[in-house]
Amino acid sequence: MKIKLFKSTAPKFAKLQGLTIAIQSGDQQVISKVLYSLQIDIDFQGVAWQKAFNKLTDLFATGNPQFTIFMKGNSKLPFYAFSTLPGVTCPGAGDCIDFCYSYRAWRYPSAFARQCQNAWLMIFNRPAIALSLSKIKGDFDLRLYVDGDFANMIDLDFWMTQCKLNPQMKAYGYSKSFALFLAYEITNTWPINYMLNISSGHNSSPQIVEYVKALSITRGEFIAVNIGFKPNHGSIETNAAIRAKFDHKIFPCPGKCGSCTGLGHACGLPQMKFKTIAIAIH
Repeated sequence: MKIKLFKSTAPKFAKLQGLTIAIQSGDQQVISKVLYSLQIDIDFQGVAWQKAFNKLTDLFATGNPQFTIFMKGNSKLPFYAFSTLPGVTCPGAGDCIDFCYSYRAWRYPSAFARQCQNAWLMIFNRPAIALSLSKIKGDFDLRLYVDGDFANMIDLDFWMTQCKLNPQMKAYGYSKSFALFLAYEITNTWPINYMLNISSGHNSSPQIVEYVKALSITRGEFIAVNIGFKPNHGSIETNAAIRAKFDHKIFPCPGKCGSCTGLGHACGLPQMKFKTIAIAIH
């Protein structure tokens, strides 16, 4: 679990993080108590926040999902996506916590509540997630963990099992939970329809990264770099600035997953195995 230290100008985010910590601790009584403290807090008396919190109250009471579990993408991410909570589900997080974009979603009540719901379901009602996944028709791509990460071995085993049970799905993701992947490798076989991108900003040693690179499911590294100005993903200027950060050939991420190559999205392509993909911090 990784905790973000918010600036004094973001008191609401700090309060919301209290609920995320409670959810990931897995104590139902504490979760309900913290949620109630937010419901009566003066900072969250708006209609949208109260509606979102009421849905979470129903979730915690019944176990029934109140928000869509798998979001169908947009022009930037034209796939199905699954998210949980940033930070508290990220055992491998390092300095990425300082520039993590996932916290921006906390400006929006429904987005925050959906993250909370999915994190809660991963602990208390995983069958609801499996059922929702099984209802997606036809072949499809799934990005696992747009927000959050594999928090523990139970999470990793659940998702690798779901990949095996749903061969029509092509799943990929970015993770820093390297110790879990290396432990899973010892006694398990990997599904053929999951591809791992090694996410930068982790807390692991270079040697651990090399071990993860050797896993059959690993595509390669996905590295976020600071280029010194607000990026315009896919532009000549931004791509040049990204390439200048490396002493070897890399593939600059254009920011839109569905249009980066003529064969499909690079992060899920076997043809991109061992090639570094880089993106400007945004």
